Amino acid sequence: MYLDGSIILLAMKKTLLILAIVSGFTVNAQKAKGQVIKSLDSKADYYSNIAQQIWNNPELGYMETASSSLLQAELKKAGFKVEAGVAGMPTAFTASYGSGKPVIGILGEFDALPNMSQQATPDKKPAKEGAPGHACGHHLFGTGSMLAAIETKEWMTKNNIKGTVRYYGTPAEEGG
Repeated sequence: MYLDGSIILLAMKKTLLILAIVSGFTVNAQKAKGQVIKSLDSKADYYSNIAQQIWNNPELGYMETASSSLLQAELKKAGFKVEAGVAGMPTAFTASYGSGKPVIGILGEFDALPNMSQQATPDKKPAKEGAPGHACGHHLFGTGSMLAAIETKEWMTKNNIKGTVRYYGTPAEEGG
């Protein structure tokens, strides 16, 4: 199935392991890797549900109020400070946790494309003819990036790693 949580988890596992290496946390790296993977696996269904909600409510760029609100609420719940309406875009936001350096920036897009409505099938089968849809996978990208930000924050907190984690929630460039 296109919305399978394993897609999100695979991408986030790779992202978090790279962050662990970049942050200089190399002692006990194998132990950290196992802990991060176990944590990600335990959250697969929860974050797959969030991606499914965005998939089921595709909103065009700069008009994705429900998707933006959902991601902001999840990040707030995880302890991030959210600033909405950044860069003159009502649905763009930043979510920050921590302070100082390094600043780990993670981009998340969540907009849909016009005329790309699609059922969750391998064949082209519009859910609603002419409606927007997530042909570019931003329902996964926005959610997976959010999971990466939250897991990175949790990992840094557990390991007393200083720095800032910042999620940049944004529509994609105009036109997709």
